[in-house]
Amino acid sequence: MNRKYIDRTYVIILDIAMVALGLIMISFFGKEIWNLGSMLLAGGASVNFYKVSEIILETFMFFEFAILTREYFVQDRISLQNFIYIGITAMLRNLLVIHNDTLDILIQAAAISLLVLVFIAYNLSKRYILTQKHHDERDGKIFIEEHPENDF
Repeated sequence: MNRKYIDRTYVIILDIAMVALGLIMISFFGKEIWNLGSMLLAGGASVNFYKVSEIILETFMFFEFAILTREYFVQDRISLQNFIYIGITAMLRNLLVIHNDTLDILIQAAAISLLVLVFIAYNLSKRYILTQKHHDERDGKIFIEEHPENDF
């Protein structure tokens, strides 16, 4: 009973933290939309393209984090695959906005390449584990079919 109480308390605390995080994200999202709207309406010709594109890309990041929060509440977990997707897209968006320093571009490209390699390795290992699981189940069924005299 004590273990169930601790687990339930942990889930409640985690849910409250996720709701708080969601509210914080919504407030920052509203702030970014307000800044973007005021910049575009008041700016005229003096609007900095890079600043506008940076705010728009940050807005898309809010959408991705909202999707992660929703996934947590629907599935009770957040998959590593989605974190890798978000990391890759965030780095690509960052590369679109910040591209004035060659060393930064090289570091970001290396980070994107590393994330892609991690994603490939993760998918291959997941596929290997599933194949092994099915292989073990298949071997067990074949063994039972070949040895019907034993009661398993």
